[in-house]
Amino acid sequence: MNSGISHSTSFNQQPMSNLYDQCLTRPIENGPNKKLHEGISSPELPMFFLLTDSHGKYLPPVFYTSSYKIIIKPISGLQWNNQYDKSLCAKSLILSQSISSNLSSCAGVLFLIGTNSVRNTSAPRIIEQVEDIIDLIRRNYSNLQQKLAISITSVFPCVKPSKMFPSIASLSSNINSYNSLLQNSSIQKNFSMVHIPISINHLNNDGMHICYPYRSILWESIHQYCDALIIKKSTVIRALPRSRAAMSK
Repeated sequence: MNSGISHSTSFNQQPMSNLYDQCLTRPIENGPNKKLHEGISSPELPMFFLLTDSHGKYLPPVFYTSSYKIIIKPISGLQWNNQYDKSLCAKSLILSQSISSNLSSCAGVLFLIGTNSVRNTSAPRIIEQVEDIIDLIRRNYSNLQQKLAISITSVFPCVKPSKMFPSIASLSSNINSYNSLLQNSSIQKNFSMVHIPISINHLNNDGMHICYPYRSILWESIHQYCDALIIKKSTVIRALPRSRAAMSK
């Protein structure tokens, strides 16, 4: 994988991994109050915040690596905008106390949202909602101004029709339109788009969620993305011109 991150990033499919197994079977060791290595207090690590719909409900709430930590907030039924239920509305949650504390202190936020939106709303309208949220974030969080600081995943395939899109063909068309418009928006609004290689073959019998043997694809892709982001941020920092004071020494 290329460690650089542009407006569109994709990752190769991964098999079920030991890392994913460990994150499920050792939640206490990876808890926020545990040490990174026994006998050594964990340093202040950069934190990435993942706000996700039910696709992320099997991921650990907090996970540490040697160079960063990930805080994951899954909300089943979450949409970009939900005028009937604010608890399922990303736009409302952005400024809520529980979410804002993470957004104000994170090095980057990754949104794994969209499946519930594309089943109920036309793609152009969703993109308007996404762009409103991008603007809202940048008005309220000074740490999330750069392109690398805000990332959104493309929507996975879904073969569970809805009232708005009663056939698989119409739903698939809306998903494809959303992903295409999202990529264009990522250029115009200066945020990153992440492609995670989930296909129809990876879906559960419900036609929407990821089947257990393939959940590691999502987990490994998130790790690869954060690894690449850390490298990219370090490269950007090293490339910054030295201050006049430093150069005069």
